[in-house]
Amino acid sequence: MKAETLLRSANTAMVVFLTLFIIVAYGAWGMEAELPLMLIAVLHFLQILLAGLFKVSYVVRLIAQNQLGQVLR
Repeated sequence: MKAETLLRSANTAMVVFLTLFIIVAYGAWGMEAELPLMLIAVLHFLQILLAGLFKVSYVVRLIAQNQLGQVLR
């Protein structure tokens, strides 16, 4: 039961972090002319942070799949 909850949470976290990354990337790269430079710098930092959190979520997903005996992908 715990591993199933962990897997569901990791999958949800991956979707959330990917969605946030896409929004931040659009702000950092698609709207750079309309936003102040400090905000652009923060958005670029957030891209790095969100990518790292996505990778951590993926590792947690792999751990949960391993505990459930599923094929690791």
